Amino acid sequence: MINKKLYLSIYTAAHNNAIDLLHDARILYNAHSYPRAYFLAFTALEEISKSQLAADIFTGLVKADRFWKIFTNHNRKIERVVWATLDANEYPNNIFADTDERIEVNEPEIEKRMNSLYVSIKDKKIVSKPKDNVTEQDAKEMIHTAEVALHQIFLMTEYYGHQIGTKGFMK
Repeated sequence: MINKKLYLSIYTAAHNNAIDLLHDARILYNAHSYPRAYFLAFTALEEISKSQLAADIFTGLVKADRFWKIFTNHNRKIERVVWATLDANEYPNNIFADTDERIEVNEPEIEKRMNSLYVSIKDKKIVSKPKDNVTEQDAKEMIHTAEVALHQIFLMTEYYGHQIGTKGFMK
């Protein structure tokens, strides 16, 4: 028998952390710190993935043993939120700003996430800094993707009254 209280707690904590991470990403973006903004927005997506997985276990859509195989694996968490990238491209304009600017979103890449925070060395001779690897556009795309993901979750659960987790919008 699963501990439903635990998974509901994980869902709530990870969802709220995603909101906080996205807030901080916006602050960094506005301060022109694009690599760190990208990193935090990407991490917000991972937390959204974790929250939805916990919700899916809480509702019985997914077995609990899957959680422990996924929640620490960056690639698998991002694979679980591919819907967010698709939805972000369906909402190509920033839905939270008074602008008609079109934002086309690329899929999140773990390597870019790592390069957004760490100096890397290629072929033992080329030093690559985070600002060399992540642009303003990259950060904007990732923030937009996380915003749309949280918006979709809000719409499905709060507005339309579906249950928490992916079953409410992954039909």
